[in-house]
Amino acid sequence: MQNLRLGLTFICISSLLGLCGCFSIYDKNSASNYGSRTGNAPQDTTRAYQTEQQNSIVSHRHSTLQFNQALGEKVAAMNGVNSCIVMMADKTAYVAILIDNTASGTKSGPLETNNAGTVRGLYNPSTPFNDYMDPNLLTNGSNNYETVQFHDQITHLFKQKIAEKIRSLQPNVSDVYISANRDYVNELNRLAQEAWSGHDLTPYLPEFDAISERIFGTLPTIPTQSEQ
Repeated sequence: MQNLRLGLTFICISSLLGLCGCFSIYDKNSASNYGSRTGNAPQDTTRAYQTEQQNSIVSHRHSTLQFNQALGEKVAAMNGVNSCIVMMADKTAYVAILIDNTASGTKSGPLETNNAGTVRGLYNPSTPFNDYMDPNLLTNGSNNYETVQFHDQITHLFKQKIAEKIRSLQPNVSDVYISANRDYVNELNRLAQEAWSGHDLTPYLPEFDAISERIFGTLPTIPTQSEQ
């Protein structure tokens, strides 16, 4: 009887350990769950993105524009990020990302990308006999990684970690703006292609500043409880 009890005890412990292995425990600083919370505790560091815009009207007018491939590659290596393009306008970093499923808690809002065709062997189920995609676009909403229309639909901790990564690699950065808007991703991808071709990006500054102003606005933002 004693041996039977010991055997049952061992089985129960083994089962519990097996169950524990099936579930990951996250806290608010997890590198793969940016939406997790430990109570309602605020972040433990100062907000690292759109810092100036917390308190005052901002300007997206700049005098220089450069593509920074090294920063983009470092951000793209983070959990939750599939692709990243970083443009440096003066000392401000503008970041465009595509979001993948290597992390949770990265965004809110509805799904914008239609991947239904993948299970049917189609590129775009809406146009089953046409798999063409404009080579100048990084994403068109079909069979691709996720985009988010509004930057405030990207979760705070996800943006925080991206901004902290950029600031750690380039300490002279004055501010960081992060978007997964499809138009913005494609526009920065177009500029990156110009840079890869060896072209000066200065002539593109007016349109870059204009789309950045449209995406991020200029009026002060209202920080949420977790951002204060």
